[in-house]
Amino acid sequence: MDQNQTPSATITIDQNQTSSTTTTMDQNQTPSTTTTMDQNQTSSTSVVNPLILGLKPLIVPLVIRFITFIFLLVSLIVIATNSFDAFDIYGFPIKVESTDIHVYRYMISADVIGMAYILLLFVLTIFQVKSGSPIDGGLAYFEFYGDKVILFLLATGAAAGLGLTVEYNRLMDKDNTTEDIQNFINIANASASLLLLGSISSAISSVFSSLNLPKRSSS
Repeated sequence: MDQNQTPSATITIDQNQTSSTTTTMDQNQTPSTTTTMDQNQTSSTSVVNPLILGLKPLIVPLVIRFITFIFLLVSLIVIATNSFDAFDIYGFPIKVESTDIHVYRYMISADVIGMAYILLLFVLTIFQVKSGSPIDGGLAYFEFYGDKVILFLLATGAAAGLGLTVEYNRLMDKDNTTEDIQNFINIANASASLLLLGSISSAISSVFSSLNLPKRSSS
């Protein structure tokens, strides 16, 4: 009887130890893996959410500013590369460029200053949203007054370029005007038209900054 009882007891103990060991290992491993995944997901979400939530109400103004930037960039490329060949008073060939004419030089300055302002505003807006602070105070006033100045600059640049083209076509005799000069004037007129479109979209941005100023400055 002693020989029959001993093996059964031994088998029972081994089974209990094996099952308890297996249960303990499974319980210890599963929560640790789940905790690590939850921490990684939470940290990545906490980094992305403030930037997305901060930029969400600014999507429309930023898109309008981006459209303005495209208009100014194309206008700058067109007017900066515009030129024609002519002859000086001694009969030597010369190349007349847009920078030789004061009106077109003013247009180029308006394009460059407008693009620089939009890029600066992009950087300041994204930096402030990424830092987690609301867009208010100094940036709101900078955007409000900056839009007014840039709108005036772009509008006057477009008016000067278009006005010069109209006066040239009115005063000059087209029979004595060379094809190169006429093409130069037409290209400059296209650049001024793009600048005018940029001033219109800048005016829309100015409306948004005016509407948002009371809300942001009081927050």
